Amino acid sequence: MITNKIPRIFMSYYHKYSTIILLILASTISPSCNKFVEVGLPPNKVTSDATFKDDPNATSAVVGLYSQVMAITNIASGSITAYTGLASDELLYTLDIKNPKEFQSNTISSTNGIISLDLWSRPYQYIYQANACIEGISASTGISSGVKNQLLGECLLLRSFLYFYLIQLYGNVPYINFSDYTRSATLPRTDVSEIYQNIVNDLNKSKKLLTETNPTSGVVRPNKYAARALLARVYLYTGNWALAEEEATAVIESQKYSLVTDLSKVFLMNSNEAIWQIMPTGTIINTQEGNLFVSNSPVAVPTYLISDQLLSAFEPGDPRKTSWISTKVIAGRPYNFPFKYKIPAKPNTVVTEYYNILRLAEQYLIRAESRIRLGKTNAGIEDINTLRKRARGNSSNILSDRAQNLSFDDAMKYLQQERRIELFAEWGQRWFDLKRFKLASLVLKPIKPSWRDSDTLFPIPNSEILLNKNLTQNNGYN
Repeated sequence: MITNKIPRIFMSYYHKYSTIILLILASTISPSCNKFVEVGLPPNKVTSDATFKDDPNATSAVVGLYSQVMAITNIASGSITAYTGLASDELLYTLDIKNPKEFQSNTISSTNGIISLDLWSRPYQYIYQANACIEGISASTGISSGVKNQLLGECLLLRSFLYFYLIQLYGNVPYINFSDYTRSATLPRTDVSEIYQNIVNDLNKSKKLLTETNPTSGVVRPNKYAARALLARVYLYTGNWALAEEEATAVIESQKYSLVTDLSKVFLMNSNEAIWQIMPTGTIINTQEGNLFVSNSPVAVPTYLISDQLLSAFEPGDPRKTSWISTKVIAGRPYNFPFKYKIPAKPNTVVTEYYNILRLAEQYLIRAESRIRLGKTNAGIEDINTLRKRARGNSSNILSDRAQNLSFDDAMKYLQQERRIELFAEWGQRWFDLKRFKLASLVLKPIKPSWRDSDTLFPIPNSEILLNKNLTQNNGYN
């Protein structure tokens, strides 16, 4: 089975576990995850051939990847939201613990354990496993063509998803699309533009391999539209506005998803708005973000607070503020904290929330921005107004529609505002927007005394640089 020890990207990379994907089902998938596929492998009887010998075993290997991602706080489950929220102007940290506080002050050390473990080693661990799955599934002659296409599409999507976040955090990173550790041990960093092209290629393959129907109930295993949704985001970030609009439109007009009118239900399991979710793996938590942000204690100050800057950004009466932010009063003082996910960690909790990876609201924002940049300002504003209408519900005196026939600058200002509010404390969207709109120094320098322009990228873990002489450090951390 897979060891719980987190491998370093430039060490053996699980070479002792050449059958890595045998992996997770036998040891880490909880009873709740068995709803995906009721299959297991005999302990100590698994070989690489056995792992991918047929549909059930190959499916178990890929499903196990989701289980592992969701089991602990990491780049794909909570860490991105928490630590980029601290690095930007969204969140504040209330405990006296060095590693998270470094994110809030933007004084992150290259020896910070969060940087090296949650945000580097674990994503590369999952990428390595996805690569091994791709190789094993591709080589197998015992998997039916339909299942093979589905599994390959899922692995390509997951790999693309992880690389997208790695380059947002670190810039150039080693790009590895194989499982041979002897080749990866001394790889240099790959240019972001090349990684983006690889992501686009993989997502276009995934889009062709996956079908419009999810292979299981709900959206916990992705379909074609999940690939298109992530592809729309990637095209947006790389300035390919026309293709971003095309992919987002395909998702919006598929009629498979709809904006949830009750804001308190947007992040529930099987939400109509969810394009791709991950389900819990145990009996303690619903989501890692609920675990991080919501406390069972009536007297403890929340660990993560909403910043004054974010609170003041909401328009008067915006229901998203009251539904997605909660307040705990302690000794007469109010403490506001993220409340998109509402279930804290507790024994034998009832599962009502799944972790949203992609949701429909973002697709409207992607299309809105693309249309504005393409000169279709009125159409872009219509998409923004669709989200404002959902947010205000039946109220008529709040969140009025944005006017048509705006200048480009005014339309983009409204777009940025809507992204900030709709996507706050969600997958690092604010941090990434500050960077791609070139607003990071302008916004953060006045409120963060230690801010430097180079802080838009996190440091490469020093432990990895020591292991690989070809791995260089980001500016500002030498």
